[in-house]
Amino acid sequence: MSPWFFVTVLVLVVSDLATKAWAFDFLDRFGEANEYGVLEYSFVHPWFRFARLENSGTVWGLFQNGTSVLIGLRIVMVFVLAYVASRISTRERFKLLGLGLVLGGALGNLYDNLFQANRSVRDFLDVHIPLPWSDSLYHWPTFNIADAAIVVGAISLFFAFGREDKPDAKPAANEARS
Repeated sequence: MSPWFFVTVLVLVVSDLATKAWAFDFLDRFGEANEYGVLEYSFVHPWFRFARLENSGTVWGLFQNGTSVLIGLRIVMVFVLAYVASRISTRERFKLLGLGLVLGGALGNLYDNLFQANRSVRDFLDVHIPLPWSDSLYHWPTFNIADAAIVVGAISLFFAFGREDKPDAKPAANEARS
């Protein structure tokens, strides 16, 4: 496998775990409880803040309390992603980068599932997006670096695998003339 893949996975896992630890420590010291009892600290009010959330589900809070099944699925995905990456040429860096982002994100969240006391994933990035057609802000579900990497990696893979080298129509047309 390519160094692109391993470096991407390593950098992502380390940065994800480090930012989770830092953000939760920061919020424990400086955060203020909101009306739901969640510690938060606003950086760019009202659009961006840290919020100390522990997610026992998956993306967007789906499948709450399904941690055991999610752990199993994440473990299977780690092996599947590693296998797929082993089958890709080192020249296909964009594909390896996308796979590395998804695998690194999965490992960061799997670490939380396996080693956090309550087996939940630590989320802390809380974004509220202004919508031009509304006076209110849209609250994007709270996430972490691993979640963002999984989404970016999945989008990258969609485009990378979607633009597979296709046979060029021109050489076929030229052969037909001969």
